Amino acid sequence: MRAAKRTTAADVARLAQVSTATVSLIVNGKAEGRVSAGTRERVLAAIDELGYRVDALARDLATGRRHSVALVVPDIANPYFSQLTQGVAGRLDGYQLCLVIADPAHDPTSAGLDRMVAERVDGILAEAPAVDLIRKLDGRTPLVVLDRPSPESDSPYVGFDLDEGATALIDHLLDLGHDRIGYLDADIGVPTFQARRARMDARLREVTGHGFTGPAVQARTDIDAAAAAFTAGWDGWRAAGITALVCAADVHAYGVLRAAGRLGVAVPGELSVAAFDDLPFSALVSPPLTTVTLSAFDLGHRAAGLLLELMEGRSPVTETPPLPAPLQIRATTAPPKSAA
Repeated sequence: MRAAKRTTAADVARLAQVSTATVSLIVNGKAEGRVSAGTRERVLAAIDELGYRVDALARDLATGRRHSVALVVPDIANPYFSQLTQGVAGRLDGYQLCLVIADPAHDPTSAGLDRMVAERVDGILAEAPAVDLIRKLDGRTPLVVLDRPSPESDSPYVGFDLDEGATALIDHLLDLGHDRIGYLDADIGVPTFQARRARMDARLREVTGHGFTGPAVQARTDIDAAAAAFTAGWDGWRAAGITALVCAADVHAYGVLRAAGRLGVAVPGELSVAAFDDLPFSALVSPPLTTVTLSAFDLGHRAAGLLLELMEGRSPVTETPPLPAPLQIRATTAPPKSAA
């Protein structure tokens, strides 16, 4: 039995009465401004009728492109990064996405990025990378940095207006009457965590004359780890007189709410809790969480768009307007008991 003949671009061109070059422009997404709408519809109808499929391997060999992009993130325990990945994937239709976990606190060579850049990807999206990683990758392949300005390079950068969000959160707590505020930090050295804490601490010092109150506590971006950290740190925070606790991420706040319930600490009656990210569950936890919206989906989508421009040989601006970071006031924050 003879194998069925494979449909080729030439077959599509004959049926649609166009050149194979026109078929190539359309299937590779390069027809805009070069092929009329009527011709495009005719070619697409021929593709559908013949069941034509692009030979991705042959296309990549011919163009030197791999149609793969690396997304470098510092952590996968935090569901924030699944939202980020969805935003990237939604913009990079037709590309294979390679996820790389690279904690900024560790040597970036451990992530195997050298070989990946040389052999597998056309571009890289790096979430809050270490300075050494930026230096290592800069100029070798198209690179877009997320959540960390990169004065060490000219790579395009996409981030949030952290000043807006951090200031709004601290001012909200101060307006409620909280002047002794604790902080539960992440245990990874991501610059966005450092920047938001520094901005809030500066605002506290500006208004109250002191920064965050009580012991310095860190936890992985994991609910159980955050719950354990709160349980261990609560006596110290309570002794320091804190009435509000800011968490570096929503996932930390979920753990705090769980542990506070177990310890009999009323939220927000005895302790107000707030955080950053505004993950989908943050409006659904009990009580709903006050948090600063840092849309990971929008961050990934915008960064992927910039990377596409670079990979296609265009030159995007290296500075893009920051994404908004509005405060969502919900039920985990209220005036302290002394002010109620």
